[in-house]
Order: sequence, then structure tokens, then C-alpha cells
Amino acid sequence: MEIKRLTALSGEEFHELGVFGYTSMQKYEAITEETKDAFHLRLSLVQLKAPFIKQELNNDEDIENYRKMVKLGHSLGLYADGRLAALAITEPQTWNNTLMIWHFQVHEGYRRRGFGRQLLGEVVELARRRGFRAVTLETQNTNSAAIRFYRQCGFTIEGIDLSLYANRGTGSEEIALFMRKNTT
Repeated sequence: MEIKRLTALSGEEFHELGVFGYTSMQKYEAITEETKDAFHLRLSLVQLKAPFIKQELNNDEDIENYRKMVKLGHSLGLYADGRLAALAITEPQTWNNTLMIWHFQVHEGYRRRGFGRQLLGEVVELARRRGFRAVTLETQNTNSAAIRFYRQCGFTIEGIDLSLYANRGTGSEEIALFMRKNTT
């Protein structure tokens, strides 16, 4: 196993990682309460009656954006058995001096072996060495396994967008959770 800075990313290499997605039987439900003097927001982990299935098919525009980010020199790939087994595509956010993870994926055949934890740890270390104050990412309230993983790696939920994916009240299951880990 070797972690290297990515210098280029081909569509073929990206697609060999498999379809990005997840299945979950849990979600974090957002409960809001608003009064004249206060606003309360609580996230509670709840069981789902049916599995929530998300499969994300990245199109040519997504892959082109990822290629541009890779050229910025902050993205990493984890190689095992001579192939790309995991990757973290990141982009510097100069306005707030953070490194944003846009795409983090471990090939299905390499999961539960500690590769994701090692790769994420190296992203945080790279950010620290390059003077970024934090690493940030966005995930969905329906991706409870990812939230648990990121929290175990020291990330905390620091922002929520209740309608990034759809207007509230439309029946959409997803809300955006923004997570951060300081590098100091």
C-alpha cells in the first residue's frame, strides 16, 4: 500500500473505483424549533423503514472538474496491488484557508482494511504541512456510515444546509452536513 499525490486522473482510472454510492438503514433527522428569541436544531439518528439507496453516477463534467482539482496538487491516491484503491480529491478554499474534500472514495474490494482512515489521515497531514487551518467536507444525513467514519477520524459537524438538495417539505430525504477537522 502506498499513498501518493495525484498529478493526473483519467476517466478510466476514476471509473475503476466503481460506482460511488451507499445504502443506509439510518439517517440523521433534523428537528427544528423556532421561537421569537431562539432557533433550535437537533439531529437525531433514526432507523428507516426501508433502505435509502444512493448511487451517484459522475458525468463527464464532474470528472473534468475533478481533473482540474487534481492538477492543483492537493489530491491523494492510495494504491494497493498495483491499482488505485482509494482517492481523495481536494481543492484549496483560499478565502477561508481550508482544504475541501470534494470526492472521497474507497474501492469496494478494499473497504474495512483501514485504507480510508490512512488516506484521510494523510489528507489532514498534507493540509497541516501546507498551512491550511482545517479540512472540510460535505456529506448527507442519510449516509450514517460515512458520518460515523468521519467522526471517528476526528471530524465534527459544523454546518447544516436543510435544503441544498431540495426545498424542505418536498419529501426529499437528504440534507447536507458540513464537517471539519482542524489541522492544529
